[in-house]
Amino acid sequence: MNNKGFTLIEVLCTITIMGIIATIACLNFVNIFDNKEKITNTSKESIITTAACTYIELEENKDLKNTCLERGCKISSNTLISEGLIDSNITNKEVFITIKNVNNTKQCYLEKE
Repeated sequence: MNNKGFTLIEVLCTITIMGIIATIACLNFVNIFDNKEKITNTSKESIITTAACTYIELEENKDLKNTCLERGCKISSNTLISEGLIDSNITNKEVFITIKNVNNTKQCYLEKE
């Protein structure tokens, strides 16, 4: 009798193991893409917030800076775009950055919806 080849059990085990490996690989790829989107959004938020903090530090905005540090203020992303501090592709909707004085320190943060 010729015993060259694989038994049915060996083939089924191999296919099962390959299926498990493929499932794990697909789940990892999905997580990679989800993490990329979260990191991108965090980076964009940081850029917008930094631009707003920079905007009130400009020489022509001294009065705005004083007002923001005394009472707090909100700056629109559209204002930052029109002033050329951020590019319009950073955000596709209008967002607001709150600037206020907390413990004698300027705090700038993006308002979450």
